[in-house]
Amino acid sequence: MSENRIIAELQELNLSYLMLVQKLIAEDRDTAMFRLKIDEDLADLIEGLSAKELTLLARQPHSLLKPSLGSVEQLQAVLGNKRDTGMQQTHLAMLMASV
Repeated sequence: MSENRIIAELQELNLSYLMLVQKLIAEDRDTAMFRLKIDEDLADLIEGLSAKELTLLARQPHSLLKPSLGSVEQLQAVLGNKRDTGMQQTHLAMLMASV
């Protein structure tokens, strides 16, 4: 895959992500801020961006997504637990919320 194609796909992903974030903020601001780990000022900014501004931001050749999975050791401990007691989803949610 060519570098130009990779950058184009990354920009498309950025735009989709920004549009989703904007929608989440509009639908349930407090939950969106908690899940996305953003503050009120950033939520206000993203919510108020026009389509043109979203596109401009998305066209940067860098990823706007930042995975919040914690440390490798913590993630391996949760995923590698062979004694699944039905709490794996809860533990993953706690790990992601704490990062």
